[in-house]
Amino acid sequence: MGVLQRFERRLEGMVGLAFARVFKGKVHPAEIATALQREADEQRSVLGGGRVLAPDLYVVTLGPVDHDNLAEWSEQLAGELADMVTEHVEAEGYQTFGDVQVRLERDESLRTGVFEVASHVTGGSQHRTEVAAPPPPAGRPPLPPLPSMRTGSTDTGAQDPPLAGRAGHRVAHVLVVDGPGTKHVLEQGSNVLGRGTEADIRLPDTGVSRKHADVQLAGGVVTVEDLGSTNGTLVNGRRVGRQDLADGDVIRIGHSVLVYRQDGT
Repeated sequence: MGVLQRFERRLEGMVGLAFARVFKGKVHPAEIATALQREADEQRSVLGGGRVLAPDLYVVTLGPVDHDNLAEWSEQLAGELADMVTEHVEAEGYQTFGDVQVRLERDESLRTGVFEVASHVTGGSQHRTEVAAPPPPAGRPPLPPLPSMRTGSTDTGAQDPPLAGRAGHRVAHVLVVDGPGTKHVLEQGSNVLGRGTEADIRLPDTGVSRKHADVQLAGGVVTVEDLGSTNGTLVNGRRVGRQDLADGDVIRIGHSVLVYRQDGT
């Protein structure tokens, strides 16, 4: 089980039955977790002897709506995020000057769906990154919640999400769609996401173009590419033209949310 999957498992236990409604249209902790991992990777420094130093303090700044939405779990969430970053740092072989800390702070100027990640080495300089997920256009419904991810073999009595894809292929790379939690198996080559009949993965979403984005699988590498869509394609809150995907990355197109998974069994 990967670092992000373990974090999501702990998150589900923390939020409980409220999981489905808490993050609707707002910043999701899984997006924060992915941004923190990326921050650790991008802000690492190579020291003498081949040692790699990563920041040990991370400050996540949220707008008032998102901050209030997470207030009930803020202390526990900060601890879980710190544990997740620590696991990632150790797995990558990085070092830190102190124990990893994550703080959640409020900024009245940030709009809903936008958060900033600031990081620094204790006693060192600070780096700040804005992660923007634009709110839906006026008159359109908010983005739906991320699907709940279940891993391992624990039997909860709930049925697994239906599996969509061509028969005879081993499930290795999948997209999990919000709402019904449908798993779409990615085929080698092109996998077009869209609202039109020519799309390989059809999404009945008025905010999605007829041929919106292409998720390409080449060997073990998965890349998402926007196909000139009207509303754009976002990965982990950032608008992209083309980007490689890692396990757990969150794709937002129109009002739909999809999560890329490498272990869709």
